[in-house]
Amino acid sequence: MDSLAVVFSVLYQLATNASFLLLAGLGLIVILGMMNIINLAHGELMMLGAYTTTILYHRGIPFPIAVVAAFFAVALVGALLERLVVRRFYGERLGALVVTWGISLVLSQGTLMLLGPFMPSIPIPGGSVSVGQYSFSDYWLILIAVTALLLVALGLLYNRTNFGLHARATMQKPEIARALGVDTDRIYLLTFSLGAGLAGLSGALLAPTVSIAPFMGQQFVAPAFITVVVGGATNVIAGALGASTLLSFVKTPVGFWFGAFLGNVALLFAALVIIRLMPDGISATFQRWQDRRSRLA
Repeated sequence: MDSLAVVFSVLYQLATNASFLLLAGLGLIVILGMMNIINLAHGELMMLGAYTTTILYHRGIPFPIAVVAAFFAVALVGALLERLVVRRFYGERLGALVVTWGISLVLSQGTLMLLGPFMPSIPIPGGSVSVGQYSFSDYWLILIAVTALLLVALGLLYNRTNFGLHARATMQKPEIARALGVDTDRIYLLTFSLGAGLAGLSGALLAPTVSIAPFMGQQFVAPAFITVVVGGATNVIAGALGASTLLSFVKTPVGFWFGAFLGNVALLFAALVIIRLMPDGISATFQRWQDRRSRLA
């Protein structure tokens, strides 16, 4: 029973670490992976989602409804940012980087001024299950399932719908898409808004597991960028899934045996090695392998 409990504990930590990386990078998968916009305000959009959920929860709104409300609220913020600021910097990666950094400062400092340095926390929903000497949070088990469903939904949206077809065409060849009648301005607006909403949703889902503060988003920025960059832009959804799984396989055993700090160090070192060996990301390497197999067949 003890060996079974250890195996279950390691698998649980693998899944939770991978889910955390995916949730941290979920909105960035769309904005950086699809739009090629380096969004340094990603962490602050997650912070807005966490704040929205926390405020609604403490006003008596059930937690699941507060999470859904956070998605739409931050998506609306993303739409306003795209209309007023971001659309002026498409094709200018350095300009977009600087302006989104400025947005991140405005959002974090504005939240600090309006709402103070801390918010009351949200208790973690559910209880726990025990296997041997280990206990496992029900809520993290739910988050693992929700993360998987979100990835499937995002994949279906971009691969099985007209919006996804138009979005992929707009991101790859905007001039040709526009010539074929696609409203590219609307696609950019909806895509950025979706990415912002997903960041807010991730912040809302992670709100019970972290301290709610104006600068809380900073803890998500590095894992988000690592996950998306290591995954690559050839297939951002599959790449992010592969990157989060591979990085979790490195971080989990190190963290399990030597502590969380060394686990994070191992994750960063693994990311550096992967980027050095696969500069275009995991998804590009996998795509080249598939193409080579097809030619040989």
